[in-house]
Amino acid sequence: MTFETPYAFFLLVLIPILAIYQWRSRRRHAITFSSTENMSHAKKSWRIHLLFLLPLTLHLALISLIFTLADPMTEVTKKRQDRQGIAIQVLVDVSSSMDINMKYGDERLTRMDVAKIVVEKFIGGDGDELKGRPDDLIGLITFARYADTIAPLSLAHEALVSIVQDVTINTRPNEDGTAYGDATALAAAQLDLLQGDQDIKSKIIILLTDGENNCGNHLPLQAASLAKEWGIKIYTISIQNKPTPERKKTDQGTFFVPPTPSSGDQVLKKMAESTGGVFRLAHDYDSLKSVYKEINKLEKSKLKAISYTDKSPAFSIFSLLCIFFLFIHSLLKSTILRVSP
Repeated sequence: MTFETPYAFFLLVLIPILAIYQWRSRRRHAITFSSTENMSHAKKSWRIHLLFLLPLTLHLALISLIFTLADPMTEVTKKRQDRQGIAIQVLVDVSSSMDINMKYGDERLTRMDVAKIVVEKFIGGDGDELKGRPDDLIGLITFARYADTIAPLSLAHEALVSIVQDVTINTRPNEDGTAYGDATALAAAQLDLLQGDQDIKSKIIILLTDGENNCGNHLPLQAASLAKEWGIKIYTISIQNKPTPERKKTDQGTFFVPPTPSSGDQVLKKMAESTGGVFRLAHDYDSLKSVYKEINKLEKSKLKAISYTDKSPAFSIFSLLCIFFLFIHSLLKSTILRVSP
């Protein structure tokens, strides 16, 4: 317990002053006898033995009042962990080419189904390698010919996982295509609106696609330039069939040459590198999961321990004690210890 106004304790000097005043008052009103020898063997009544309660209760009431004026406070030191999260826009390609099968363990699923499984685990965690992103604002944008905000940036991750599970491949021929330039520009604009939020450590875009940008109003590198200007990193993932080294015969023998990156992959790589992100290729579930695992390690939430003291007023107990002692003093003075005028 602490006291906000400790100077009030100087009033405690009133206690001995009051005691001296009461003692002198009793002496002044005492009856003088020439001799008390005949009364020396007389027994004191129980009322005489209890007379000390009158000044005692008055003194205790005054002490309680002084403690109340000192403004007592109870202090409790608490600790909490302050997490500074990341704002993440997840961009998923829903064009018709995402219907191509890829390896998932011992079976084969569509690229879309595998992508949804990995994105769900990235957001909510799988209890193993991916721990989830509980402290991050995460939004979902899908794109084919047009970019659509499916879920705004939010901490409601359970709802977001359910939304991811319901994402389907675009089946309208007039809306098919790949416009990840528009999707990136949309994601960057939404992240830029968070510029006044001090709890956001960084802002990133995770772009997943299996094709080249072939429609839309924004070129991919233009969108990446906007993201860079607004301090947003882009991580790009290209889903492709497993690359097969090209076999070439020369006078020196036969050599296997790594396949040349497609023009689309080169654009995705430039988008990532220009903003400080990374570009990765994925051809099955394991490789795609490893990419999200890498991003998970690169972009960590900041954890900070904060200690603070919580103060609560504690004057009420001393106020009640003051009232209690005054009540007892008044009760005794008007009943069993009543003094005749």
